[in-house]
Amino acid sequence: MDALTTTAINVTTLPPSDGNQTGNGTIRQAYFGTIYVYGAITATTTLTNTVMLCFIIFERKLHTMSNWILASMFCVGIVYALVYLFPRWVMFVPWRLFNSYACQILPLVGSALIINFNLHLVLVSLDRYCCVIFPFHYNMPQAPIIVRTSILAAWVISFIIAFIPLCTFLVPVIGKCSDQLNTRSFHIYTLVAFIMLFYLPLFMLCVVYSRILWIVNIHTQRRNEILAQSNFMPASVIRRNLRAITYTAILIGFFMAFWLPALIQYAILFPTVHLGLDKLNIQLGEIFRYLSLAYPAISPLLYAYFTPTLRSEIYKKLTSRICQNSYKSSRSIYPEYS
Repeated sequence: MDALTTTAINVTTLPPSDGNQTGNGTIRQAYFGTIYVYGAITATTTLTNTVMLCFIIFERKLHTMSNWILASMFCVGIVYALVYLFPRWVMFVPWRLFNSYACQILPLVGSALIINFNLHLVLVSLDRYCCVIFPFHYNMPQAPIIVRTSILAAWVISFIIAFIPLCTFLVPVIGKCSDQLNTRSFHIYTLVAFIMLFYLPLFMLCVVYSRILWIVNIHTQRRNEILAQSNFMPASVIRRNLRAITYTAILIGFFMAFWLPALIQYAILFPTVHLGLDKLNIQLGEIFRYLSLAYPAISPLLYAYFTPTLRSEIYKKLTSRICQNSYKSSRSIYPEYS
């Protein structure tokens, strides 16, 4: 995403050599309309992840291994919004985009946090896989240590992968940021990073949830062995299987819908991206970037709905709050009955 963005800036609004003031003004004018979109994405990402994180922290019933993985993922979402989205896309060029270490560091921080977020998606799917496949070993004494180690590994691995360029071919040089981000080496690194943040999580999601569906179906057939022999399947079983398939399709479908367009465009343009982009591809890249950057804002809502414990507690809280408001409203209208 940042590679395409940098190329687009270089092609359309690269500052002239006589100073940054005019160039920054040109860039500001070209991107002014998009700041509001990025601001909305940043605010939504912060809100959804903060609400879900606080809900898990302050509700003792939700203090489980699975939910702590989700809590760590929501932490990544908050940091992603405040440390990457806000300074990179909303605080418009306060750090002088073309002449600052932040020009190189912020895109790498964004890559690290996005890879981190998607690695947490893999951990969530693996956690559910272990819960279904190994139910008797799932709550063994070593399980919390394994979960904490896995979460720590996701954070460390993502930042190591993202900051490899700073130790190799992308050593910051004042005044050379835009040139360095448009090199062939950086675009190759970006392609590899895209594979890490999309194709690996997608592969794991497909494999794990397909396996879970298969196991659930086998267990269902065994529990209904007698009925299955009579060629009859209860409607509740059919509904449960269809619901599981639907949930899986929605989770994987949303992940693909938000990420796949940007990945396809970058794969198509990869051979010539360092040479520049035409106006149509710049506009498409902007739209696809909106989608991909917004995924961490939508993901907490999806997992809140498709995680039974979270959905149940949220429903109870909302129902209780609605009942309390209705009771207070009735007392204010009919005080003689209070």
